[in-house]
Amino acid sequence: TKPDDGPRLTTGIFGTRILLEELSKNGCSDLAYALANRKAFPSWRNMLDNDATTLWEHWAGSDGTFSHNHPMFGSISGWFFRWLGGIQPAADAVGFDRIEIRPQIIPDLKWVKSSHQSIRGQIVSNWSVKGQQRNFEITIPANTSALVVLPARPDETLTESGQAIAKAKGVKLVKSGPDSHQLRIGSGHYRFSLTK
Repeated sequence: TKPDDGPRLTTGIFGTRILLEELSKNGCSDLAYALANRKAFPSWRNMLDNDATTLWEHWAGSDGTFSHNHPMFGSISGWFFRWLGGIQPAADAVGFDRIEIRPQIIPDLKWVKSSHQSIRGQIVSNWSVKGQQRNFEITIPANTSALVVLPARPDETLTESGQAIAKAKGVKLVKSGPDSHQLRIGSGHYRFSLTK
């Protein structure tokens, strides 16, 4: 990145493909989001601000020399649901039979709606921030289970559909620490809230 005008892409086609995911894997989802949402050239946002309805082959657009419908910079699509929504198969999963939901809360975002149509059914991970409350809406398809890892803050209360986690049906608290709450859930629809 260049400090004069904020984070800026300086990668080529191969580096750009993995950049956002690698930043998120290493705890820098906020930087990945800043790159994705950068208004100035070169960026995905710059394409949108210049009336693009598809991804261009070249960051600057074209007079017809380059394609205006090119999947080369399409890695951003997967990054949205895999990292902002946190939807991923477990490391040993077969066809998403075991799911991990690890949403990444970005300070500049108020909400994220994400889903993935797996072979087992639709997986949903939505989140929103309202004042001191963070809400997570998660749907897990039939015959699957999920490990949900929610980011923790000190002095928060964790509930599911307004109930204490110990009383929530289909929810098992695996671990609760200063950085995260880990929950095991079965198929179904869940509404978790973290309130300070």
